[in-house]
Amino acid sequence: MTRRPTVAVAIHDGWFGCGTGAGYANFGFLETLTSLLPSDVRVVVLPLRLTRSSAEHHPEWHQRTSAWAADGRIEVLPVDNGTGGLDRWGRLENFRQLAAHTAARLCDEVLPQAGPLLVVAFDVPFFGLPALLPREARARTVLVPRSSGLVHTPQDLVRLGWERESLHAGLADGMRIGTISPFMARHLHTGYGIPRSSMVSVPDGLTYSEWATADRNHGATATAGLPDEFLLAMGRAEPYKGFDDLLDAITILRDAGTEVPPLVLAATSESARPTGYQLHLARRLRDLGHSHAVLTRFTPAVPALLGHTGLRGVVVPSRAEPFGRIPMEAFAARAAPVITTTAGGLAGQVVDGRTGFSCPPGSPLRLATALGRALATEPAHLRRHAYHHALGAFDHTGAIHRFLVTAAPWLRLPDHDDRLRWLSATAPPVPAGSPVFTVPPVKVPISLQAQHWNTIRPERVVLVVAHHVTSLLRLLDVLPAFDSDPRVQVVFSWNGSDPFHHGTDTFLQRLGVVVVPWHQAIDTEFDLILAANHGGLTELTGPIVVIPHGAGYNKNSPGNRKPETGNRKPETGNRKPFRLRSFSRMAALRWQAHRRFAGAVP
Repeated sequence: MTRRPTVAVAIHDGWFGCGTGAGYANFGFLETLTSLLPSDVRVVVLPLRLTRSSAEHHPEWHQRTSAWAADGRIEVLPVDNGTGGLDRWGRLENFRQLAAHTAARLCDEVLPQAGPLLVVAFDVPFFGLPALLPREARARTVLVPRSSGLVHTPQDLVRLGWERESLHAGLADGMRIGTISPFMARHLHTGYGIPRSSMVSVPDGLTYSEWATADRNHGATATAGLPDEFLLAMGRAEPYKGFDDLLDAITILRDAGTEVPPLVLAATSESARPTGYQLHLARRLRDLGHSHAVLTRFTPAVPALLGHTGLRGVVVPSRAEPFGRIPMEAFAARAAPVITTTAGGLAGQVVDGRTGFSCPPGSPLRLATALGRALATEPAHLRRHAYHHALGAFDHTGAIHRFLVTAAPWLRLPDHDDRLRWLSATAPPVPAGSPVFTVPPVKVPISLQAQHWNTIRPERVVLVVAHHVTSLLRLLDVLPAFDSDPRVQVVFSWNGSDPFHHGTDTFLQRLGVVVVPWHQAIDTEFDLILAANHGGLTELTGPIVVIPHGAGYNKNSPGNRKPETGNRKPETGNRKPFRLRSFSRMAALRWQAHRRFAGAVP
């Protein structure tokens, strides 16, 4: 029997139908995977079977996936969860049956002919799979949670116990856990105790075909039954999506006299009839008296609205979200502004004030503020920056290429796909008048292009923010902690926010370090940000450690200088030194920075 290199992928959504963002992401992974794999690799897809009588079966979608697999390269082995093909989710007993049937098909029909092997299983219903596989297969398995019970059903203690046990079942034998976002990596580590050394990044993103679809949808004109100008909110019709918070926010804005465009609410389900929550939202909209349209079924026409010329903003008010595809899709379609909460994986998707507007989850008042800011902003520059930000941040082809290099080093992968790099060849316009902003973005060692030229791919990227020469000197005391670690790439940037920044650019040039222009720094997510001052840090994305830039740092605070009688108190010591720190405190903070970052590197 001839053995062939084999990649097997198990999915519960995205083949017989696509009712969630996970379905889109699963098919996107398959599409990207097959574009990268050499032709001699056997590709097996194990989709959860849905019958035509299921409300979750989508004939048009299934026709698309079947046509895609029709060239004969893809082997399709449907698996069953005991619901008769009616429900792709089911209950815990259905998860167990799905894992057992999937393990049986792998052991009987895949493993006997497999040479080098990679098994990738997406999401909670397959959590029980690794424990049922032979030990050698567990070592070649990557389990990718797209969500968890702790996120959506924290009260279900039985399910939580099963999830924790299942996630740990294969770790001792070399199984790895795939993480779709930095939030999920933190969540799985803190909530389920998954060691970071057992994690591998499998980030969501947009395939080239999805970018092409977004380009085709861009500039769509009026749609029958919809207003010429509108706000759009879309997602599954579930309370955790925060649609009630959005309606409360609209009420707050209207009561304050702010004109709010009509709302197109695509709170969708796969039920043939409106669900109780959909009926609740419809009643609230009627009572609110705000112009609206409600869409209850998810079709390709819904995401196509992201390219509509009348779109005034895309609102994502979720209270919980492991990743959140909607901002990513909106950026690609040049839909702006995007107004989103910082729930879960949404936190790193919007650069507030630059690619969109954000607010904490579960706060209608803060959501109203963010929405008001968005409606008062000219969206043209947001569209440009968001589009180019998405090209760099959501390159799915590059991300899956890196995943395969880590998870299946035996694969002979082709060169990187250059198509997204061509799209991003022209940098977005940047404000003129300051050397901080007129410098073009660097292409190496970070950026979308870096993977094409980097000899060594760093696992972590550290940004050092140099506000002025004094703060930079203090930061240089910390950096030797990273000097001998090839897994860490250190880059510098400065934003000109400090009045004493003279000579900073010259000093950086003499050091010979990589300097990233500020506009590129705020469009990049870093694993650690080091600074010795606070100016501009709110624009950056990543964990921040601020250290004092001197033992004294003891200029007098101007205090309260209001002229009212008695306002300037005469007591001794009323004007306190500003941020007086000791050398021992500085040393402690430097050590804290080193330990905090070192613990994040496996």
